[in-house]
Amino acid sequence: MEAPTRYIVHLVARHSNWHPRDIDRTLRDDVYASRADWRQLLQYLLLGAGASFLLSGIFFFFAYNWAALPAPIKIGLPVGGFTLTALAGLFLPLGDLARRVTLTAAVVLIGAILAVLGQVYQTGANAYDLFLTWSVLTLPWLVAVRFAPLWLLFVGLINVTFITYTQQLGIELAYLVSGMLLFGFNLAAWGLIWWLFRWRTGFDWLLRVIAFWAVIIATINISAGAYDGQPWQLIFTVLLAAVTYAGWTWLSLQQRSIYYLALVGGGTLITLTFLILRWMDSAPGYLLAGTLLLVGITLLTRLLNHLNLGWRVR
Repeated sequence: MEAPTRYIVHLVARHSNWHPRDIDRTLRDDVYASRADWRQLLQYLLLGAGASFLLSGIFFFFAYNWAALPAPIKIGLPVGGFTLTALAGLFLPLGDLARRVTLTAAVVLIGAILAVLGQVYQTGANAYDLFLTWSVLTLPWLVAVRFAPLWLLFVGLINVTFITYTQQLGIELAYLVSGMLLFGFNLAAWGLIWWLFRWRTGFDWLLRVIAFWAVIIATINISAGAYDGQPWQLIFTVLLAAVTYAGWTWLSLQQRSIYYLALVGGGTLITLTFLILRWMDSAPGYLLAGTLLLVGITLLTRLLNHLNLGWRVR
């Protein structure tokens, strides 16, 4: 049974003879955050901030002192940092969360090692080589650690690899085709993570972040593609987006969550607005696009609010 929300408690109290003392106790025990909850949140924030500042300090140290450091020091420092971090995460008696954060920091330091090796030995000017190698070396850690931030790092690396590859090599891929492939990859990543970790806690936010990024890609690709000289290339992206949006709508209704409904509705409204501006480049078109956006946002907000209230009551 799910814990009661503040709205449900107040709703029941308003339509019953529930004693105020019992209401306060229910709110305090089941709704309000306890001291232990705040302590745990503070622990997570400090742990994440500490790891972020440590890694940032390492990277800025190399950037600032690069010219003054000899080659052995340039290579030895990131390798030593990676070794110490990995050994600490593997063998020190750390808590589960601290161990996962430490191992994730070790994976980030792999990127520092690859960057230093590339600069010292001038292994090539292609940035995608670094990100591709980094992505491949991250795979064993994904299997071993199973940590949502590490998966986010991996998905980000693959995105950067694809973008830098298409830009630096100048392969004969149209802009719309590149956007479609990038959209498809992020959908595949979302589907894989959902299939592997949909029953595990701590991965919901990762799925939402990837879905948000995928909707941004689809919206930009379709909206900008409407101004392209060959808009027929959009048909695959449109079909893929339509199927995906339908699936996310079904998932939202099953999970009783408005997040994916908001993503689908927002992305669709923005896309339709750009399409109207593309095919009606005139004052009536601007009026129609603005009206659609305002009315659509209003109706979408009312619908989401109505669904959310209904789901919370049930």
